[in-house]
Amino acid sequence: MNRKQYLIATISLAVIGVALMVTNFIFNYMDWTWVFVIVLIGYVYLKYKLQGPLQVFSTKFNMLVDYDLEVKEAKQLCQDRVDNAPTAGIKSLYMVYLGMATYYAGDYEEAIKVFNQIELKRLNNVYHILILSFTAYAAYEASDMETFNLSIERIKNMQNSVSRKYLGFVGSYVQVLEAMQNLESNPEHYREVIENQFSRNDGYISTKLTYNYRLAQYYKVMNDEVEMDKCLAKVIANGKEHHTAIQAKKMFKNSVNIEDYVFVEEEEIEEVEIAEDQKLIETEIQDVEDIEEVETVEKDDDDLFK
Repeated sequence: MNRKQYLIATISLAVIGVALMVTNFIFNYMDWTWVFVIVLIGYVYLKYKLQGPLQVFSTKFNMLVDYDLEVKEAKQLCQDRVDNAPTAGIKSLYMVYLGMATYYAGDYEEAIKVFNQIELKRLNNVYHILILSFTAYAAYEASDMETFNLSIERIKNMQNSVSRKYLGFVGSYVQVLEAMQNLESNPEHYREVIENQFSRNDGYISTKLTYNYRLAQYYKVMNDEVEMDKCLAKVIANGKEHHTAIQAKKMFKNSVNIEDYVFVEEEEIEEVEIAEDQKLIETEIQDVEDIEEVETVEKDDDDLFK
């Protein structure tokens, strides 16, 4: 449903409701209860037409960036949704995805600009954490350490405003970002964090790319060029136009043969029991329904779509 369709549906619902009330008043045609029921059904249908496409979009976006690695197509998908969003709140939500897609495409400075244009007041606090985290990731890749450090501090300052259910989620971001921040001073801790967060076989190609790319940065600090190139070769051989592959090509020293590191399809996927609120959205996009459940101290859940 685009903005034009949304306005037509909203106006039609209002007109029908008023018409029924007038009809009931003048002709005493039906009970007021039925008027209320009809208007309520119309409202529920309208809300379904707004939120249904969000869930379909989230699934498609996830497939494009995590499995197919078609990041440019994902970016165009997001741009089309932003341009045709029915409400300002949903437009802000689509802009979050657009910023992430732009990051995945390797356009880091542009991604930061997109995130800065989002009207935060229209979104849940969990989305604020998501935006700041991706801003930090993008700034790190763009060597903008001022923005990177500031984003981490803002995430920490927002922890108390997030529901307890999502404190682990926020903590996971802080853990990874701080490990990146202290990579050169404490590389072993960095490796431990990367192993814990990204070494699992969850079926996502993007998880493997992120794991090997982040691990290559560890080996770079340790001056182990061969091991670094092994990790980078895996990213280059399998990453298509994913941002990790783009960056890996810049770091690669040609000490190994890239063709030897194409991923072989694995029969079994590890059953990793990780709470939904602890999954990093750098490699997995949360379903819209999960985010809607978040409680904030400032707004009700329904405010997300207003």
